[in-house]
Amino acid sequence: MDIMNILLIHPKMNHGPVIGEDRGTFIGKLLSNPELTLPAVAACIPKNHNIRLIHENFEDIDYSNNYDLVGISCFTLFTPQVYEIADKFRKMGVLVVVGGYHPSALPNEAKQHADSVVIGEAELTFPKLLEDLEKGKLQPFYKTEELVKPEDIPPLRRDLLKSNRLTDAIRITRGCPHICGFCSITHFFNHSYRKRPLKNVIKELKSLPDRLITIHDANLTADLDYSKELFRTMIREKVNKKWLGNGNINALGKDEELLKLAKESGCICWTTGFESISHDSLNSVKKPSNKVAEYSKWIKTIKKHGIAINGLFMFGFDHDYPDVFDKTLDALDSWKIDAGEFNILTPLPGTPVYNKMEAEGRILTKDWSKYTQTQAVFKPKNMTPEELNNGLKKVVKEFHSLNNMIKRYTRLMKMSLNPRALSCMILINLSQHRWYKREFGI
Repeated sequence: MDIMNILLIHPKMNHGPVIGEDRGTFIGKLLSNPELTLPAVAACIPKNHNIRLIHENFEDIDYSNNYDLVGISCFTLFTPQVYEIADKFRKMGVLVVVGGYHPSALPNEAKQHADSVVIGEAELTFPKLLEDLEKGKLQPFYKTEELVKPEDIPPLRRDLLKSNRLTDAIRITRGCPHICGFCSITHFFNHSYRKRPLKNVIKELKSLPDRLITIHDANLTADLDYSKELFRTMIREKVNKKWLGNGNINALGKDEELLKLAKESGCICWTTGFESISHDSLNSVKKPSNKVAEYSKWIKTIKKHGIAINGLFMFGFDHDYPDVFDKTLDALDSWKIDAGEFNILTPLPGTPVYNKMEAEGRILTKDWSKYTQTQAVFKPKNMTPEELNNGLKKVVKEFHSLNNMIKRYTRLMKMSLNPRALSCMILINLSQHRWYKREFGI
């Protein structure tokens, strides 16, 4: 089998700011970033093979037996959809391989719906899988302890992307050096953190036609020296992009040189995980670097540099009591962040939180479709699941009330953001409001 027809699938998203139902809408175009995993997988497939990539948010899946192999990317939330897609192709006699966060955490479960499971990164394992397939010796699991060297990461196959989005995305580093108990990233990337050579990053950035870029790295402040040099190089090389990225609040709030360089290189907004207003909760998930008493000062420092803040918060930690919701609302009113995402702590397979709750018998369901991070799938320690669900809804409803949204827009207009940045932040708020309206009917 010298030439294979290979189909790579990203299932439709049913939860979040942008979902499959937004196909063709203006917000769907503006806020949809390209999915980077499958173009990365495609990049490690020998070019003699025929590859098609389908993101179900943008086009329907081609269910035909014209393919020698179907590969599907799987997050926990997508698992029921992925298994349904996989089962359908297998009934047609098409070989199926699955990979991603969920199959890597629970490979034996995933194997029930696939001919083979790729565990962890694909660059070193997928080519081996294809070699074995050509020899008729496909193995049930593919995993390597070896890490992909950042300088060996091939350019993404962006030519395979078919969407009418108005923004673009890039991944500059892989993994994260921190070990937050609720995060799947550390497990998936084998507790590693790797940084691509800056010359490769700049070349990719310059090749992107879009002016608005999301940097998908889990933590762009994990190595401050690297990030500062990245921003300096972007400025010197006149990359000329506006961008949004993720960073730790403690690093951002304490390093004004970083903020200055980020702003000059085009930064519009930092998304940062505040996670909780409780030190005990932060310590319980190994995130002690977040200092609640410093949040207000750090937020002011970031905004002083004309950069907006999108804050991430979770509820349901073992040190959370029913009053955590009102206390969080009071803090939000004081801090005046520019956008906010609110979730319920969710025990994702492969994480320390999952292992702990599984051992304690606190997981209420393994219907993975419920792992939306907007509903309780475990028994909290100091409140009922219903109190946790209702508390999240209360916070979301208040934060996204018309009065508070107008206040945020007014503050944003006073931050001297350029029209593109201002429009981006307003649309982020609108998309978050639409998300929670779908979830909670606010």
